[in-house]
Amino acid sequence: MGCFPDEVVVALHNGGVTVTCVPVQIDGEDWKAALFYVMAADSPSLLDGGPFAVSLELDLHEHDNGTLVELVFEIDTPNAPLQGTVMFLTGHSSTHYDTMKLLASQTDLPLFIGNEYCQILTQQRIPLNDTYRSGFRQLLEESVSRDALIRLSGRYDPDKVFVDVLGLSAD
Repeated sequence: MGCFPDEVVVALHNGGVTVTCVPVQIDGEDWKAALFYVMAADSPSLLDGGPFAVSLELDLHEHDNGTLVELVFEIDTPNAPLQGTVMFLTGHSSTHYDTMKLLASQTDLPLFIGNEYCQILTQQRIPLNDTYRSGFRQLLEESVSRDALIRLSGRYDPDKVFVDVLGLSAD
């Protein structure tokens, strides 16, 4: 079936993550935000059947130092659901901003599930109705506006937002 695009593999590897949502061009189509999920080595058997129901949830985290948009998804595979979270700091990264902008306008979200070597095991398109697109657009506008005000105050610190929202140690 092929592999994830090279730039996606690099982004996953450099970020030390197994899930990402980034703009890509698929089969000569216009740019679209697409979701990439890397499964653990022992779990490809979960992919019997398909396409799978996918639920999406959006959340906005307002922090003193910036704004983080969170996309949580669950893929209803037969034996156990696959879950993932993608975080967007739209005021910090043009890729995050561009991805959110695409999600606010596209009619579906391509989903690619791969093995630990980023070889595609299955793919499908998740329909994005007006409610989802409106939600993405609203959160994008709110995060960009909010971050602009925080920048003016001199308090903008996306790394602190990320660390605090995830409850990580700053070490």
